[in-house]
Amino acid sequence: MSFLDLVRREMHGSLPKLLFMSGLGGISTAAILAAINSGLQSGSSLWAASLFVIALFLFIKTQSYVTITTTAEIEAIIHKIRVRLMDQIRRSELLAIEDVGRARIVAAITSDTAVLTQASNMLAFTVQGAVLIVFVAIYVAFLSVAAILTTIVIVSIAAVIFHQKNRRLVDEKQRAAAWERRLFDRLTDFLDGFKEVRLNRARSTDLFDDAVDVSRTAANIKINTQAETFKMIVTSQISMYVLLGAVVFIAPQFSNSLGGAALTKTTTALMFIVGACFGLVQSIPVLLNANASADRIVQLENALRATVSSQQREIPVVKRFDEIEMRKISFRYVDRFSEAAFKIGPIDFTLRPGELVFITGGNGSGKSTFLRVLAGLYPPDSGEIILDGKHITDANRDEYRALMSAIFFDYHLFRRLYGVPDAEPGEVDRLLNLFRLADKTGLVDGEFRTLELSGGQRRRLALIVSLLEKRPILLLDEWTAEQDPEFRRKFYDELLPDLMKAGATVVVITHDDRYLDELNLPARRIRMDEGRIVQQLTIKGTTRKRPR
Repeated sequence: MSFLDLVRREMHGSLPKLLFMSGLGGISTAAILAAINSGLQSGSSLWAASLFVIALFLFIKTQSYVTITTTAEIEAIIHKIRVRLMDQIRRSELLAIEDVGRARIVAAITSDTAVLTQASNMLAFTVQGAVLIVFVAIYVAFLSVAAILTTIVIVSIAAVIFHQKNRRLVDEKQRAAAWERRLFDRLTDFLDGFKEVRLNRARSTDLFDDAVDVSRTAANIKINTQAETFKMIVTSQISMYVLLGAVVFIAPQFSNSLGGAALTKTTTALMFIVGACFGLVQSIPVLLNANASADRIVQLENALRATVSSQQREIPVVKRFDEIEMRKISFRYVDRFSEAAFKIGPIDFTLRPGELVFITGGNGSGKSTFLRVLAGLYPPDSGEIILDGKHITDANRDEYRALMSAIFFDYHLFRRLYGVPDAEPGEVDRLLNLFRLADKTGLVDGEFRTLELSGGQRRRLALIVSLLEKRPILLLDEWTAEQDPEFRRKFYDELLPDLMKAGATVVVITHDDRYLDELNLPARRIRMDEGRIVQQLTIKGTTRKRPR
């Protein structure tokens, strides 16, 4: 989709008036030309002077309206697109977001929309320039048929050349954008993996060399596209000068009427056309970039829309459940970058209220993938999930997910308490003291004072947020991985017993075999290997309390 198509699709209210005012601006410019030519021919006549003043006034007013309105409308369109994209993202499925990639999403919402902003003023001047060219062309045709025929021939040849080169440039601009997204991924590697990069000189060198190669490739593609674009601009400018030369030196040889005052008027009129054409030519790179950005935005929207749930309804608050049953669940995921396959299943698993379940196993055994399937973030390829006798499908998966609070290994900690509007300050303070964070951060107007905490402290804060959600099921993926030995012991000896006494249902992925061997809580211990449950043990205890 081109930039103009995107604008036409998204802008409704002001478009007819904006086009009218742009046309009026072009007409006023043509009227200024007519007034000047009339003044040159007849001297300082009152009619020509009056026409000039009126046309100049219209030009000022239309320029002001078109510029302000176009900017406001384009920014409104960009806001609408951003909001729509963010809405589609939040309603998409995890697999779709992982497949699209963060770089592509960030680029669309930030850099691509910035390109559209840059093109907004160019669009207004382009429309005005086109209108001016049409009216001046009519004026030139009135002055001399030979001059307008010469103009049509030269402009048509230039347009054919421009169109052929433009088709090649579109693909190159798409390639450049793809390499820019790769560069964003490398920058993310530098920032998110800074500790690993700083510790390993060889990794740092390899990553830097790879980033330099990606940047160089992107730069070379952009150099080539910019060079071709500027060649197009120069070619267009040359064609305009050739047009002037042909009208002045060649056309009079074939037309007796094109001479003297007529030649002066025609040349003056064409000078106006040349100026407008130069403006159009200079807008070419910006509008080409806008076209490419519009295409990427539309492609992203289409990719997200394919997975977005069409249902827009309130999700009921779920306070309890009786049983979750997973029957012969299988799931397979292929990483789009490494082409490595991750598979779990077939798995049979049952979860009941008040249970404590530990999942153990080596790295790559499928624990985290299983937890995402259990949470409803990955829909199974085969098998079925049943909640209280109801099969989980796309139609009711959101209700199922409403049972869960989760802290995954790659969790994200939000600065604000989104989705927890009724958090009681006393409860927040109690939890901050319980997790030994009261002197580190606090909640002010629904926002934490700081998130500049250690890895273990951030996980504690994430668990506080999950507890404030007060959902029946809590999923923890290696939550103790960054805790110091003292707080790790506190987790198993104090926090888990308190959660069980409160009737919570907790599923924990862990490698803390020593702590599990010493645990005095009723629980199930599941071991996974190669994507399957290979062992289930029951841990007996005396502190379990069933929920009311």
